[in-house]
This record gives sequence, C-alpha cells and structure tokens, in this order.
Amino acid sequence: MHEILERALRFADSCEQVEIYGEHAEGLSIDFERWSVKQVKRFRSRGVGIRAVVANKVGFSYTTDLSDDALRRCVEEAVRRAKASEADEEFCGLPAVSPERYRTAGAYDKRIVELCNSPEDALDIASELLEGVRGACEDESGSGGGGVSCEPTEGGFSVAYDHIFILNSEGVSAEDSGTFASAGITVVARSKTAEGGSAEEIAGSEGEAKRRLSDLNLRWISEEATLLALRSLGGQKAETKEMPVVLSPRAVQSILAYTTVRHFSAENVQRNRSPYKGRLGEEIASEMLTIVDDGTAEGCLNTRKMDGEGVPSQRTVLIERGVLKNFLYDTYTASKDGVESTGNAVRGYDQPPSVGATNFIIERGDATREEILRELNEGILVSDVIGAHTADATSGAFSVVAQNAFSVKRGELKPLREVMLVGNSVEMLKRVEIVAKDSRQIYNIASPTILVAKMQIVS
Repeated sequence: MHEILERALRFADSCEQVEIYGEHAEGLSIDFERWSVKQVKRFRSRGVGIRAVVANKVGFSYTTDLSDDALRRCVEEAVRRAKASEADEEFCGLPAVSPERYRTAGAYDKRIVELCNSPEDALDIASELLEGVRGACEDESGSGGGGVSCEPTEGGFSVAYDHIFILNSEGVSAEDSGTFASAGITVVARSKTAEGGSAEEIAGSEGEAKRRLSDLNLRWISEEATLLALRSLGGQKAETKEMPVVLSPRAVQSILAYTTVRHFSAENVQRNRSPYKGRLGEEIASEMLTIVDDGTAEGCLNTRKMDGEGVPSQRTVLIERGVLKNFLYDTYTASKDGVESTGNAVRGYDQPPSVGATNFIIERGDATREEILRELNEGILVSDVIGAHTADATSGAFSVVAQNAFSVKRGELKPLREVMLVGNSVEMLKRVEIVAKDSRQIYNIASPTILVAKMQIVS
C-alpha cells in the first residue's frame, strides 16, 4: 500500500500541496439469531482518499481502484474540484511533521488476524456467548424453574484489523496498524404474572470491544446481559420528581456521545454550536470531574500513532477538576484559532478529515459502585438510555428513556419500568457528586459510574 500511495503522490504535480490517505481493513463477523448462527461474513475494504490544494482551494476525491490509471484520475479529480472551489484564506496548508514525533501504538494482536481467516475457530469462540446465557439463566432462576425463562434474541462476535497510511507533499510519511475484537448480545427474560396471565418480557443487553482478543470476556458479556434482563422483571412505576441518579458507564456514554463530546470540537465552538465558547479557564463542571482526550492511551480502542492528517496523537486535558482547559483541534481549526492541532482529525479513505474524539476519558475516582449505591438514601440506577440521538447537540438538552432502571435505597435495588430522564448535559456535569473507579470504554468514551446529585425523573 505504501508504494501505491507514493505513486499517487508523484501523479500530483499540478497542485501546490497534496495528501494521500490509504486504508486497508479485513475482518470477520458472526451474527446470532436466538440460539442459532444467522450468518458468517468476511469483509474487506481498501481505498485511497486524496486532498489537493491549489491557491488556498481544497478538493477531495477517493477511489477503491488502486491501479495507476485510477489513481491518476483520482488525483486529477481532486485537483479539478479544488480549482472549482472557493478560496479559503483561513486554510494554512497541510501539516508538516517530523517522523521523530511518532510513538508506537502497540495495539496489534496476531491472534485476531488469524481469526479473520479462520471462520471455524471464530465460531468456536463466539459460541461462548450462547453458553453464557444458558448458564446465567439456570443459576439465577434455578435451572429455568419458577416460571422464568430467557433466551437471546440477537448477538454477534467480530474480529478485524486495519492498516492506515498517510503521505503528503510536506514530508509526512506515516503508517499504523490496529486490531479489534468485539461482541454483544441482547437477552429477553420472561416470567408469568402472579395471576397466571400473559408473560412479562424484559430485554437486557451488553457488549464490549477490545484491541486484544485475550481482553474480551464473552462469557461475562452474555452473563451480564442475562442477569440484567432477569433482574429487571417485575418493575414498578417510579415517582415523577427530581432525585439523585446513578449512571452506569454505558448510560454516560450514550448521553455524552451526542452532546458533550460535540461541545469540545473546535469546529463546533467556532461555529457557535457549543455552550463552552469563550469560556476557557472557567469552571464549567463539578470539581470531581477531570476529562481528557488521549489518543496515546495504552490498549484503548482509538489509540493510534497519528491522526487522520498524520499529526502525532497526544493527550489533551479538556476539563481539569471542573475547569475548562482546551478544545479538540485538527490542522484547519487550529490555524483559525492560532494554536497547534491536538491530533484530533478523524476520517476514512472516503471522506476528508474532520474534528473528532479519540479516547474521550472521564478519569476515574476512588469509590466503588457498590459503595455509591449503599450510601444513597434514595435515587435510581440507570443501566443505559434509549433516544440520546434526539438530544439537542448544541444546548445539550435531552429527554431519554431509562433502560433497565432500578430504584435505590441504601443499596437495595428494585426494578422500575416506564422511566424517562429529562435534563441537560451541561447541567449534568455540574451536578456530578461522586465518580467511581469502574471505568469502561464504550466506543470512543471511557467512563466510570457517576452519581449525579439531581436529575428530573418522569414516570
């Protein structure tokens, strides 16, 4: 792939600057439906994206055909689009980076690469998901007795690896590789009502992704999903009022992904789409909170040697004990603010770079989740939320359904049903009272369980 990109770079002699981004990915996925394998699919993706710069005008084109003729046409198309675009005087050019600044990411698992080409071995491993459901249901309900049963509705296991390459006319020449393994399952628990009426059905879901196969515990995933579903049976309605809320790492991720993460994008700040514009140095959150974006964190899902423009990954402190310290930048947004890129250009070969989070991490505290629940006089525990994608990305306002929620009184948990959370991510961060130490990464957000002093509960 590196030689292919070098050829494409040589074709670009009709523009002032050029960037060639290449990507090669392969993987295998296994999907379950109930107790059976629905499909086993191998996938492969390969392509090149090209940015051309002509007189402060930028054009982009991409191709999946890596022949010399196709690459030449792709370069010509990027140049043509650049010439047809309007000049952007705030564009300062492509980055120039010294190779000495790159670090080795070190997140490559040969076993995952082998599994991508071995469906039989992958199926053997994936079967642990179903076995975990059987075992957990029997243990929790007494070998399926008591009128309680459970079964998976859907699930999956996948492995993949990728190689990315970046070259540009300013001397950037970098490449990186990564491996990924993920699994998830949804389980439905059923129980008869006391009067022998129709069965109550409650779903529970769990999933995880890791860079190394040995870090992925499939049995734990299926057991957690099963137990969550079983323990959610028999839920009562909650009282509509403001009260303390304990948010699991998954619930935190669901809310912050559509609100807070976007608020720290320099692009959104510059476009007046962030409530934090002009507030650097101010206290915007609870002093219990320190949040960083760390593209260098060992073992994290989005750890890379460099970002989508070839800028070295780095650790950026966004909030330090409640005080706003920084935003996330790519090269273009950094030039507009007169600062350096934080290495937060994200992309694929089929799209130009834009600002995004790498590993958005809420630093863990000292308490355990059990301690938080035990010391809470009254509140609710929310395992996840549904509908966070409808949140107002600018203001942070949200109204979501609480999934697998439980009332909490001094550590005693009772299932709830038909519960909604109404709030605002900006205010939520200000009201964080306790941060636990049970951190988990879900997609690009790593968070522990947190206790929010007050949120609106709607039954």
